[in-house]
Amino acid sequence: MEERIKSALVLLKSGKFFNVAGLKLSAEKKGVIEVTGWSHYSIFNNLTKTKCLKELKEIKELFEKIVNHSIELKEFINVKEIEYNLAFNYGQGSVGIVSEKRGILVWQTQL
Repeated sequence: MEERIKSALVLLKSGKFFNVAGLKLSAEKKGVIEVTGWSHYSIFNNLTKTKCLKELKEIKELFEKIVNHSIELKEFINVKEIEYNLAFNYGQGSVGIVSEKRGILVWQTQL
């Protein structure tokens, strides 16, 4: 995983994105690292706010584990805001469900 993190850092520093351990890390917005994960549910109607919040928490925990594997990544994100995103993959693409930045939740879809 350490090599993937090093590759991710190269792209993040140039404002691009990279997938690590099932998460999309993106630095397309200045001063912000977006961490996006996708719902494990394959049927949108099975989602509830409670289930989505649980999945968002899992995304945050996985990102923390990734960060703990790399001092360089930890230093890079130290001066950035982190925005966590949960998305739903519908096959042809994905749609945002909920995001969290600075502890504030924003729902992108009606559940």
